[in-house]
Amino acid sequence: MSKDIGLFEAIYSQRAVRYLKPDPVPEATLLRLIECAVKAPSGGNSQPWKFLIIRDEELKKRISRHYRESWERVYGAKASSPPPLASGVRRSATHLAENMHTAPALILACIEHNGGPSSMGRGASIYPAVQNILLAARGLGLGSALTTLHKGFENEIKTLLGIPDNVETAALLPIGYIAEGDGYGPTRRRPVGEITFWDTWGRHNGSQD
Repeated sequence: MSKDIGLFEAIYSQRAVRYLKPDPVPEATLLRLIECAVKAPSGGNSQPWKFLIIRDEELKKRISRHYRESWERVYGAKASSPPPLASGVRRSATHLAENMHTAPALILACIEHNGGPSSMGRGASIYPAVQNILLAARGLGLGSALTTLHKGFENEIKTLLGIPDNVETAALLPIGYIAEGDGYGPTRRRPVGEITFWDTWGRHNGSQD
């Protein structure tokens, strides 16, 4: 159940939630997530984003098959050198790869472009909106996770969903109410002092003395 929470509580406890109930999420709630997304900044306030909300069961199954294949190529049996994952993360991520289609809704965040190559700068105008969706989901009592493995089948998914050539997909977010036993925060992150430099690279001490 959702409750009013403060901004910093949301930030400090928001994390990937991959175990979701199959219960439908109301259309108004899904649109509220998009409303929060478009409050994000974008380059020159260009607002090049588009969002597909996918609830059709057959479409979800077909997207899920592509996602699972990408998972196997990167992290699973077909991976030649899979990146290391903590056991809990691997377990929940494997569950999502096997059950993406059971999420009540998938939100595919996309960005329109001029035909140039994909770049970090392009992502800067869509990923803040994606983070807003994740924070809004936290505030509304929903679970979600930022995933990009679907991009291993970018062309196939764009064809499936009728996405034009001048649009790139950026993130696939499963949306649903949180299953029993899963939930938000507290999170485990590296200490701020370990990953922050002052004035020059490698300088950890910020004292002006």
